[in-house]
Amino acid sequence: MSEKRDSVWILKTFLAIALGGTALAGIVGGAILWHFSRGLPAIITVADYRPLTVTRIYGAPDPLDPKADLLMGEFYKERRYVVPYDQIPDVVIKAFISAEDDKFFEHMGVNVSSMIRAGIANFRAGRVVQGGSTITQQVAKSLLLTPERSFGRKMKEVILANRIERNLTKQQILFLYLNQIYLGHGAYGVQAAARTYYRKDVAELTIAESAVLAGLPQAPHNYSPLVSPRKAKERQLYVLRRMLENKFISQKQMQDAAAAPLKIFHDEDLSMKYAPYLVEHARRGLLDKYGEKAVYEDGLTVQLASNPRLAKVAGKSLHDGLLQVDKRIGYRGPLQHFDSVADIENFLKEQRGKLIQRRVHHQLLMPDGHLDGVEAMKAAGLTADFELLEPGETYQAVVTSFDEKKKSAGVMIGGIHAELPLEKMSWARVPRDERNPNAPRPAPTSPSRVFRKGDVILTRLADDMKGYDRAHPFVSLEQDPALQGALLSIEAQTGFVLAMEGGYDFEASEFNRAVQAQRQPGSSFKPIIYACALERGYTPATILVDSPIVYEDVDTGKWKPSNFEEKFYGDTTFRQALIHSRNVPTIKIVQSVQVGKVVEYGKRIGMNGTFNNDLSISLGSGGFSLMEMTKTYALFPRLGRKVTPIFVTKVTDRDGKVLDEQKAQSLPASITLPPVRSPDPVPTAVAGASPAPSTAPNTLGKSGILTAEYPLANDPAQVLDPRVAYVMTHLMKEVVSYGTGQQAKALQRAAAGKTGTTNDYLDAWFMGFTPYVVTGVWVGFDSQKSIGPAETGAKAALPIWLSFMKEAVKPYPDTDFTIPPGVVFATIDPTSGKLASPNSSDAIQEAFIEGTQPTEMGSQSGGAHESDSEFFKEDVE
Repeated sequence: MSEKRDSVWILKTFLAIALGGTALAGIVGGAILWHFSRGLPAIITVADYRPLTVTRIYGAPDPLDPKADLLMGEFYKERRYVVPYDQIPDVVIKAFISAEDDKFFEHMGVNVSSMIRAGIANFRAGRVVQGGSTITQQVAKSLLLTPERSFGRKMKEVILANRIERNLTKQQILFLYLNQIYLGHGAYGVQAAARTYYRKDVAELTIAESAVLAGLPQAPHNYSPLVSPRKAKERQLYVLRRMLENKFISQKQMQDAAAAPLKIFHDEDLSMKYAPYLVEHARRGLLDKYGEKAVYEDGLTVQLASNPRLAKVAGKSLHDGLLQVDKRIGYRGPLQHFDSVADIENFLKEQRGKLIQRRVHHQLLMPDGHLDGVEAMKAAGLTADFELLEPGETYQAVVTSFDEKKKSAGVMIGGIHAELPLEKMSWARVPRDERNPNAPRPAPTSPSRVFRKGDVILTRLADDMKGYDRAHPFVSLEQDPALQGALLSIEAQTGFVLAMEGGYDFEASEFNRAVQAQRQPGSSFKPIIYACALERGYTPATILVDSPIVYEDVDTGKWKPSNFEEKFYGDTTFRQALIHSRNVPTIKIVQSVQVGKVVEYGKRIGMNGTFNNDLSISLGSGGFSLMEMTKTYALFPRLGRKVTPIFVTKVTDRDGKVLDEQKAQSLPASITLPPVRSPDPVPTAVAGASPAPSTAPNTLGKSGILTAEYPLANDPAQVLDPRVAYVMTHLMKEVVSYGTGQQAKALQRAAAGKTGTTNDYLDAWFMGFTPYVVTGVWVGFDSQKSIGPAETGAKAALPIWLSFMKEAVKPYPDTDFTIPPGVVFATIDPTSGKLASPNSSDAIQEAFIEGTQPTEMGSQSGGAHESDSEFFKEDVE
């Protein structure tokens, strides 16, 4: 009986202890749960998911290629493209579940056995080798918690994972996970990873490709196929085995996926692909307007006015033009030199790899776990190394031999033998001596006098390979220029920026010379002076005396300005002075109009650069950016209506809401002449400059000044009289037809423009336009040293302008400039400016503001005088 009572007592005691322990454990557990639950973030819903995404920069649709890819750049902190769950293929989902959480559809946020297994493995290894977190826990950690490693954070992760499971469906959890997870090389989410590694959409991924991505979350850098291809392959095989064990794929599918070579692409910076200066300029504008968070985190969609094709044309035109100018300066020597055969072989091996990457853009991840460029090349259909070379492209090469009989050098481009004949390097003279720029520089007589074996040089394959043996191609000598340049193009009818290049190489220098550099415009400033003079009574037929003049200068003593040709031409018409860019007549115009009036005029029409308040302004001595000059020249085809260059036409947020939209700055449907105002007195012309007399009431005032006050009070955008704008356009058409811009006739369109060259050939400009496109080009050194003798705007800048404009004008109709009311044409003698006699052989049609055209008949033409039909060298300034 006693034993029975003892047994009952023991049982009761045990039960009491058990119940007490359970209660205590419950209390302790509850306390722990309460402690770690405090301050936890609210559970996110799918609707609340607003991750960091990519701001994308798109070009305008290309009228010549409507199907062209328009993506021109991206800005981001995390490269992520959110893709809906139903657009993620089943194979990707199964690969990640197999790799990260094969019990995902069974647990409620935590897999205890997996955590224990991972803990044992990590303890044995002495480091973290295996993760025990479920997919739900990873979502909780990534979206709601900090990345710290501690017991407390792990408890919070477990609690949040359970809450997420109770609030979201499994599909919603996977949507968050597959869009949020980091997968290396800046790629967040499966869509970004698919584009980064495979350059394809996630919906196109294969089993093999999906398995590589699913192997990345544990250690994205260590398992990256670009960094550690062998580890990436091992990890892929592990994922494939897990997919087989989970019955997601068959044995054959696993074997086929394991044996499949995979195309692995190298990182690509889209912002560098088409127009890096333009994209960077847009980025800065967006940051100023919307702030860093919006640009780098909120996934804006930005529409540029430029299209990618034309942007690339601008880059190529500037590059090729600068290369040609640089060749005339001289050869600066090899890029580097190797003395040892081993160094040459290592360089050529490295270059061969770069050639494959440049041509094929990817390597193959092979079944044995190595990246193979040669196999990638074969898979791309390239059977020989010489097929890696593309016509017109430049390549680094090593000089390996000389053939004195053939006068050629043998070079190696990667694994390709090529020949550099003497005629393809004839420009390789020694650079000009700045102290004696006119010293003779004979052309090379043999390649061996220019190069040494082991020299690394830049070469170019011919644009047209007809007649060449591609297996042993001929190349020409090139060199990256030391000088710089810039190009800016605006659509005249809208103000949209069609293209902008700010330098030769963005990676070498991000300084944007199209907008950030202020340079002297030289003679390209003259149209502003001549437009001011037209407004104050001058006409294209006004006679100016081109004769020597001397001015006292307080700093330098006497100033004796001369023309570019260092000649004087006597009586010269206003039109000839502009067409042939005569300096002395221009100085006399400025002296007559007054320097202050010219400065005031420039500011009135919207120029915001630096004006010199002395007569040197006649020669373009101020400082203006290329953008400033280009928008000013746009006044002429726009008939005096100012324009603000538009780079970005539209910005929308991630929800499609329009944040900003820039409309075309269109011209009015009709031109109406402005109201009359009282004229101001015109200064008397000096040193032979005589304004034309006024003859037209309500058009010119008694003193010869146009009767409108600009900008118009009722239309502030109209800053210049339409008649003045057109007469200047017509005069600049004649600059192209007869004067310093004759090379632009090759455009075979109605075109107008003006060259510009500054003292000592520091700056070369060509500003030109058609009825639809206004483009400016500047060439010079950043250090403001001389480009070289005779490197004028016509010789250095105009060829770049022409190369670009041949492509830029293609979408537009071939029409002439609009003639506004109040403009008439008269047949005049180009020398005297008077009406031409009926039998004159040199008569030309000239535009005048109505009422200012000449009325006096000139004598019969035919004497010895300068006429438009005479030949003027293209480098005359």
